Amino acid sequence: GKVGILRAPAINALEVAGAASKSAAGGWLANSDRRVKEDIAPVAGALATLDRLRPVTFRYTPDYLARHPELPDVIYYNVVAQEFAQVFPEAVTPSGETLPDGSPVLQVDTYPALITALAAVRELHAETTALRAELAALRARLENLEPPAPAPHAAR
Repeated sequence: GKVGILRAPAINALEVAGAASKSAAGGWLANSDRRVKEDIAPVAGALATLDRLRPVTFRYTPDYLARHPELPDVIYYNVVAQEFAQVFPEAVTPSGETLPDGSPVLQVDTYPALITALAAVRELHAETTALRAELAALRARLENLEPPAPAPHAAR
């Protein structure tokens, strides 16, 4: 039941060698209906979690590129699987491919980082809102303590 496009599928239901595209923008969809979920909880500590991640740029090794001629030798953006596993262990799995020494090449699902980033934006928004309210209160207190500065005179 596995399908491989320009490669033999090893682990995943669909495996593609090299890049893949669609005719229009949009992502792969996943069932996310509340009625099929339980134990729903907000993502907590998102900023602290993101601080533990290290986005990187990299190039593939010459050996890996030789085994994958469909890959261009360019700079890529991603994470290092071994580091990502420290934060999201369930999102790092063997790819089914091995290195010359027989050890598995690891693959990552970076989707948990995206959802954590959304939660971090919410945390930052709440913090910014609180800081703005505190700043407004401090400005009001300051205005009550000292008279406003005179307006500068226009040059004649």
